[in-house]
Amino acid sequence: MGKNRKWTKKQVMNDDEPEGMLSGLGSTRTASVSSRKRGASPTTLYDEDIGDIATKKIKPCTFLGNDIGKLKVTKDEKRRRQERELRFAASSGSTVKAKDPEAALFGALSSPRVLHDTKEQGGGGNGKKGSKNKKIGQDGGNGFVGTSQSLEKQYLRLTTFPKSQDVRPLAVLKQSLAHIKSRYLRDEDFEWANDQFKSLRQDITVQGIKNDFVLEVYETHARLVLEQGALNEFNQCQTMIKSLTMGIDCSVDEFEATTGKSKKRKDKTRVLLKQKEAAADEFGSYRLLYALVQKEWGDVSKELKFATSVMKKRDQGSTAAYIQQSSQMSSCAHAVMVTKAVIHDDYHAFFHLYDASPHLSAYLMDYLVQRVRFSAFQRIVASYRPTLNVEFFQKALLFPDLEETRTFLKKSGAVFIKEKGAPALWIDCKATVVS
Repeated sequence: MGKNRKWTKKQVMNDDEPEGMLSGLGSTRTASVSSRKRGASPTTLYDEDIGDIATKKIKPCTFLGNDIGKLKVTKDEKRRRQERELRFAASSGSTVKAKDPEAALFGALSSPRVLHDTKEQGGGGNGKKGSKNKKIGQDGGNGFVGTSQSLEKQYLRLTTFPKSQDVRPLAVLKQSLAHIKSRYLRDEDFEWANDQFKSLRQDITVQGIKNDFVLEVYETHARLVLEQGALNEFNQCQTMIKSLTMGIDCSVDEFEATTGKSKKRKDKTRVLLKQKEAAADEFGSYRLLYALVQKEWGDVSKELKFATSVMKKRDQGSTAAYIQQSSQMSSCAHAVMVTKAVIHDDYHAFFHLYDASPHLSAYLMDYLVQRVRFSAFQRIVASYRPTLNVEFFQKALLFPDLEETRTFLKKSGAVFIKEKGAPALWIDCKATVVS
């Protein structure tokens, strides 16, 4: 855990210092990703392209639970399943038998959610059931307000609508967020922090809270999980941020709708939150890079429109000038240039942008490195004759050392020129292309 990593932690968690956030990783960032990923081997960091179609077909989607049927059902697992079935049946208020878990689950989730008296929750209403004069709860909430005062709370998936004593109100949630940031910066315990953030988001959801604090929670959680490579969790956060600021059906090219500078909205009945311009720029770049990683070309096209609208708000310069001053460009401008470099197989521009990426963009670009390197390798061996030194590939493809470079070349099918008593340092380009 070097100095660079601790500085990045502060960047992820400290929302009160926008200058530190905007400064990005900059020149202090090393070329090797091994300094940023805990326990990762340098020779295996780029072995997988998660946007590859073949990879998607081979690997089951554990996030959606497609591999649940492969789990071994033990006695303890059977007992836990029976207990869950009984809880579902009891919460639905029906006489559904435990042998029918699907019916029990439907009964639990479809049962009416009765809110507590608004006087008890501070809503100021008359407490009568079905009253039209019932006031809405805190910050556009649904009238349900928790009473728990715990700063820490384990995340548990809900089977019934929660009780007020198990949910924390807005004031306690703000204190909890500060507590999570402080402890994570001190202990760097990702599993604990991720669990606490999910619990925080759950309390926000059940109370229907929608304000700037909600944006801060999702933005901070997104940065946290992005740094750790948890892309499924990151996608949940960025999707919710987009929903809160632009709406599900909102066009992504409406930058003004995100920053609150435009009155044009497709959903006039829904109040959208106003994201700060710097944050909108940052997460707009993340959405574009994420779509590029996943090879979702439809989303890439949409996010390019949004990023272009951001770039129009700033002084435009030539591409060469942007590359030389990449640390000062907007995040969306950087993401657009990365997208162009990947599409046009411009590995020189890609690795220059990779080494000077703003904010946490490098953590998404990590997943593009294998794709760009392999494409660059094919172009290089087809263009050069007769031989090339391994050091050339090390510099061109931004490898940290010769050993990792040779490992990559062997996996890519390079044909080495072997000499007695000397290590293989030369590649036969023609033989590599033929093979």
